[in-house]
Amino acid sequence: MRLFRLILLLFCLSILGEPLYALTPQQKRERAKEMQLRKREAAKRKAEKKRAAKAKAAKKKRIKEGKLMLYVYTFDLRTGEPLPSTHLIVQDVNARPGRKPKINKPTDTKRSRVNKTLPAGQYYATASKIGYFTTDTLFFDHRMDEDSVFLSLYPETRILFTVTDSLTSRPVVANIVVRNHAGQKVMQTTSDSLHARIAALLDDRIPFYTIDASAVDYFPFHDTIIPAQGFDGVVMQPKEIKSFVLHNIYFATGKTRILDSSEPALNDLYRFLTLRPNQRIRIVGHTDDIGSDRSNQILSEGRCKEVKQEMIQRGILPERIEIEGRGERDPILPNTSEENRQLNRRVEIVLL
Repeated sequence: MRLFRLILLLFCLSILGEPLYALTPQQKRERAKEMQLRKREAAKRKAEKKRAAKAKAAKKKRIKEGKLMLYVYTFDLRTGEPLPSTHLIVQDVNARPGRKPKINKPTDTKRSRVNKTLPAGQYYATASKIGYFTTDTLFFDHRMDEDSVFLSLYPETRILFTVTDSLTSRPVVANIVVRNHAGQKVMQTTSDSLHARIAALLDDRIPFYTIDASAVDYFPFHDTIIPAQGFDGVVMQPKEIKSFVLHNIYFATGKTRILDSSEPALNDLYRFLTLRPNQRIRIVGHTDDIGSDRSNQILSEGRCKEVKQEMIQRGILPERIEIEGRGERDPILPNTSEENRQLNRRVEIVLL
């Protein structure tokens, strides 16, 4: 009988999951962690079940009251990625003019969406974000609970260009008009004499744009912009001009060697001659009064020859260019200060 009771006790303990031996401290800690994990999972399931029941009850209440949940999502049309912080406007189609929109707020940063309960009916929605084109107005029916609306925005292509004088490369005050391939005006602005750079926000899905520029004392400018290829800029041609000073060209002191820092000025002169393939010029060199008349005459002629050689190396025909050294004979200002002497040391381009 005692043996039978002992066997029965061991059998019951095995059914209850109790070990038939003493647990080590490590096993006790692991078992305690396991029990805590089970409790947390059970509490989590209970909370989820509670939330689901609450959401179900809220849904029934919304439907009963005629208020249906609407979700509006925004995303990038090119990449398909969500677009957080996109401003949304949703309004009832039958709303009176000037009435406050039903939704007027940005999408959240987590799901790129806005959700709100609205009565069943017809609505329209638009979305806007810096760097993207504003969406077309989307009309939709809101008839079911948890309706979803998706708005896609296409990124703008930012084209930067300058409006400059073909002779001096300086900014020009000009009226700029950009039209799309259908002739519709998409941009109108005015450049200024201080900031030559202009930004045009274009759609690279459109094959091409046209740009027109007009300015006082300049010939009209017309060109085509292909967004995918960029744009070189607006170069305005003066109507009446006989000569101009080639600014920012530098020579070694007392020598004819052109310094590397003169490259932009040489490029401007080459560009001018390229844009006017039939134009002949005379390069005239001037110096200050430091040194003898003879040495200054030789120096001015040598510097003109160097500039001419630079143009020939770039592909300009030699017969289009004459040179003349004037030495110190034609100063702009009296050679009484270093500032005046610096202005008198110049290279002048005369149109023939």
